[in-house]
Amino acid sequence: MRPNLAVFATHPIQYQVPMWRILSKTDGLDCTVFYFSDHSVTGATDNGFGVEVAWDIPLLDGYNHTFLQRNADLEHPRSVTIDDPQELLTRGRYTAVLIPGYMFGFERQAATTARRMGLKTIMRGELTDRPYRRGAFKSFLRNIYLRRFYRSIDCFCYIGEDARQHLIGKNIGSDRMFFSPYSIDTALFNKQKALFNKKDSRSGMGIPDDAVVILYSGKLIPRKAPLVLANAVAALKHTEKTHLVLMGDGELRDAVRSALQPILGDRLHMPGFVNQSKMGFYYAAADLFVLPSEYETWGLVVNEAMQFGLPAIVSDRIGCRKDLIIEGKTGFSFEADNVGSLAKRIETCLNNPELVAVMGGNAARHIEKYSTEASAGGIVQALDL
Repeated sequence: MRPNLAVFATHPIQYQVPMWRILSKTDGLDCTVFYFSDHSVTGATDNGFGVEVAWDIPLLDGYNHTFLQRNADLEHPRSVTIDDPQELLTRGRYTAVLIPGYMFGFERQAATTARRMGLKTIMRGELTDRPYRRGAFKSFLRNIYLRRFYRSIDCFCYIGEDARQHLIGKNIGSDRMFFSPYSIDTALFNKQKALFNKKDSRSGMGIPDDAVVILYSGKLIPRKAPLVLANAVAALKHTEKTHLVLMGDGELRDAVRSALQPILGDRLHMPGFVNQSKMGFYYAAADLFVLPSEYETWGLVVNEAMQFGLPAIVSDRIGCRKDLIIEGKTGFSFEADNVGSLAKRIETCLNNPELVAVMGGNAARHIEKYSTEASAGGIVQALDL
């Protein structure tokens, strides 16, 4: 029988849709994606950004998809369920299912139903054992639950080293693990690399050619720690040629502006929320990328920055650090919440422009391993096609 994959996902996500398109074009494979919300397509207020967000790139083209629901409450994962999973999988004659994790009701339904029906079950998600506001008792209960739940999963597509170590700790053998790296829409960002260039982007923002441009991309919220970056920049010895671009919006916008405006003046650039098709304008203008978050399961903005040839400075609580940051080669890490530690790393880069250029080239080459094609390829391997 021709393999027929049922993919279950919360909603259309700009980083995942390119994978679904590749899988849909894979010879010998049929694929349908099932969604539970359309808010990323129709638009909704993002609580983190604090603005209405609807991605300006097509999220529903080029692959088969069905909305099982359109307005599921994703803030309450257990309530997001499939009405009749066995009927759905039987009617579609599916031979395998792909789920993103274990927290949503539909994920447990799909996994247990598929196992009962003898279908292959694959999990690909942000798996990690790094604690974030999780006490010892909760961690103990989670470990018991996951060991039991993972018995219903045939294969795991791990996105990076944190996920691989997590699975090893749950006694998952290497024969059940396939590398499907966490990736962005590499084709989209390659197009933007060709569309935008440093000279024009800087001219558009009034930034001189000889300036050093530090870029941040993300929500301006406490967990992302933009004030740590702001305080680190404020602590730098010489900032006469330093420009800081904060691409994003959120509740800390005014606090960040108040901290940096007196120091940087018109060298502080805060364009607010920037949609997918325009992000390359700001990446092209930059020399260095900083992600200071107090916690990230991965941090896909680092992938974006590296695709534009930017070295990255990230906190040691960023999930992609083990995979993407080769110290002194593709960037640096620093101690989370430590302003002095971050300021030291930024100073090193500001004082060594040749090193920054070399690290940027290394980053661009390194991130080639984390492409959309590689992500889809790991799923294809798990399907044993």
